[in-house]
Amino acid sequence: MYKIYKSKVAKWYIWFCMGMTIAFIGSIYLCYKSTWVLLIDITFMGVCLLMIYDMLLHTDYTINDVKLHIRCGILFRMDLPISKITDITHKSTILSSPALSAKRIGLKYGKTNWVYVSPKNQEDFISSLQSINPKINIS
Repeated sequence: MYKIYKSKVAKWYIWFCMGMTIAFIGSIYLCYKSTWVLLIDITFMGVCLLMIYDMLLHTDYTINDVKLHIRCGILFRMDLPISKITDITHKSTILSSPALSAKRIGLKYGKTNWVYVSPKNQEDFISSLQSINPKINIS
């Protein structure tokens, strides 16, 4: 089995991306006379915008036969053996995690480790994990 689940994207993230893009364009317009300010602005805000859009386009969760590969842009990559997942819980949280929505699924692995993901089709994602590891508890 090989399935890719894209992350659910909250409206606030889309608005944030658009706002940052408008701020970037506006700051370029306002700083066009000062070369150093323009260079610093393009460098720092440009890199931030690239990372934000990279997360928007490349946040996904790939299930193959034995592993769950979690990717969130260039900042976060994780390979989690599905056999180590013990619990799944539905949770709305804003904790830092590889998810672009606050409606998340918590995956517990090990004794105390959690990772939160937000696939678009959560029920299909959970059933795919359970088909590989039927010992997963859902709460």
